[in-house]
Amino acid sequence: MSAKFAGEIMGAEYDWLGCDGDGNVALFSTAGGGYAPDEFLRDTNAHEGAIAAILACSATTTARIAPALAPQYVNTWKLVAERGLFAFDADPNGGPYGLVAAPEVPVRADQLPAAAVAVLRSLTFGQLRFADLATVSEQVLRQNR
Repeated sequence: MSAKFAGEIMGAEYDWLGCDGDGNVALFSTAGGGYAPDEFLRDTNAHEGAIAAILACSATTTARIAPALAPQYVNTWKLVAERGLFAFDADPNGGPYGLVAAPEVPVRADQLPAAAVAVLRSLTFGQLRFADLATVSEQVLRQNR
């Protein structure tokens, strides 16, 4: 287990997973300044392992939208979108998360590897629909738990 405090992750990129009210899944990249839920901070390694397990799966769909990155960078957002996840990136200065990649066909949480299902149990945003969001703020994430 790798518990961290919010102040410890500021300035560093961390990725975490969340589930919406439809059972769809998103990867959230903090960009060094984005909101990180307490459930993620309690065990950042579990999220890292869950994301690795998802990326080890074969692509199941195409990315409907995804940014183009320079060839020397791994485009994790595109890769997760090709596995059915939405991807949101935060502003390094603490602004809201913005949608950066979306799958053509979303995957439901229960279709993911067990490591992902385990972390998603504690990070469900029941009133949100990732497919309907272009941005999502810390306040919206906190209110929809």
